[in-house]
Amino acid sequence: MRHQLVDGVNQHRGGESAEDIALSPRQIECLSWVLEGKSSRDIGVILGISHRVVERHVFRACQRLGVKTRLQAVIRARSLGLIGDPPSWRRPRRSI
Repeated sequence: MRHQLVDGVNQHRGGESAEDIALSPRQIECLSWVLEGKSSRDIGVILGISHRVVERHVFRACQRLGVKTRLQAVIRARSLGLIGDPPSWRRPRRSI
């Protein structure tokens, strides 16, 4: 399989799917909070863990996704369908 680095994101030729990348539930949870704009300290408070542990989860997710930054990890995870839109982006339903 050939790899190409584009804007710091490891682009795999031949198509990679979510099944090819295994993120732990905690890594997915941390990336979901990153998508919401939360800092590692904020995420640590929300999850009841140290911000260092949050940083380790995000770092390992970056490694598995083949990216360098938190933002790139969120973009890649969303493109693979590993995380969806945050609840704050959903519109409330109107009652008629």
